[in-house]
Amino acid sequence: MYYGEFKRASKKHLISCECLINSLDNNCSKEEKYILTTIYYLTGYIFETILKFAIYSAIGYKNSEDIKKLNNNGLSYDSDIKIHNLTKLKRTVEAKNITSLSKYEDNKNLFSNWNSEIRYSENVEYSKEEILSFFKFSKDTYETLQQYK
Repeated sequence: MYYGEFKRASKKHLISCECLINSLDNNCSKEEKYILTTIYYLTGYIFETILKFAIYSAIGYKNSEDIKKLNNNGLSYDSDIKIHNLTKLKRTVEAKNITSLSKYEDNKNLFSNWNSEIRYSENVEYSKEEILSFFKFSKDTYETLQQYK
């Protein structure tokens, strides 16, 4: 796998969330809790994949090099990339002076509590407004970080 695939995966999750959000307005109210849980789950992956893309891009990693070979600039694939921990990825991005996540404080709870195990949940304890705000935060972050080359 090459690091550019992280950006493509992030875009795929973003588009999927936009479609799910549109479905909320199309009489899917009885299924709303499932849709919102899925939006929250996919939004975490928008963050995870675009942050990973930005890390590789910022350190000048060759896009033709397998991502698993990362072991430089104080980073390794196993300890810094092969994770599902948004808080750790955020710290890495900020430590490398890539960006500061501008709306983090408004979404700190959803960001910090996200994990890949949410895929097994039928319902999350966040409101529709909180989840949609979290998605908007991910979309803004994607728009900023996808510009890295």
